[in-house]
Amino acid sequence: MIDRPLVEKSAASGQRKMSLLERDPARYLMRAVLAGMYLSIVVFVYWALSHNLHGSPFGKVIASAFFGVGLSIIVFTNAELFTSNNMYLAVSSAEGRTTWFQSSVLWTVCYAGNLVGALIVAGLLYGAGTLAELPADHALYVGAAHKVHQGALAIFIKGILANWVVCLAVRLALSMKEDIAKISIMILVVFIFLYLSFEHSIANMGTFSMSLLGNGSIDLRDALYNLVFSTAGNIVGGAVFVGLPFRYLNPEEARPGA
Repeated sequence: MIDRPLVEKSAASGQRKMSLLERDPARYLMRAVLAGMYLSIVVFVYWALSHNLHGSPFGKVIASAFFGVGLSIIVFTNAELFTSNNMYLAVSSAEGRTTWFQSSVLWTVCYAGNLVGALIVAGLLYGAGTLAELPADHALYVGAAHKVHQGALAIFIKGILANWVVCLAVRLALSMKEDIAKISIMILVVFIFLYLSFEHSIANMGTFSMSLLGNGSIDLRDALYNLVFSTAGNIVGGAVFVGLPFRYLNPEEARPGA
């Protein structure tokens, strides 16, 4: 089956995103902030489920299955997520709809907006006293410490794997016509990276922000260490492992009957 129409749809999406950023940067930034907020509140639920269901053999399964809700919210509200944009802008740049410099600018702005969103949710949870109520051995704090105490290469490779999976989920959703099918495929595929504990930079922003404001043991330098390598891995996973192969396998001249 030729997927050229989906390549064109992805390229057009990347072009629209770039156009919005150039035409109305405040509106674009707000969409990025909202994506960071949506994902971060789901991150908190993930860690709460992981902790509360720790004694159950199905605890990690349930927590990991829930996480896809975050990506579904982002997709259906047209919010702007850095990691999925790694795929979209790679396709649009390979198609000549945007330049690679424009892509890097959009990725930077989107990343900053996602970070602001993560900080807002962490701040709200702190203000509500929710983070202070968590014990020092809570899954959130233990998970944050584990993430920052890995080797740089391991974080980078797990970052590649994480966004490879996330962008595959987005790519498959593009093929679906019904909303329930889109939601189902995103939840099922995103489950993979959570269950296997890969490194998603934007999800990590939420985790680290909450740990820093709560009773976690990590410091800011630890968080930045992880984010540098997980972010680099995410770019490779989304752009090099999904976006560019997707476009290469479906070039402009490859049409049904050609």
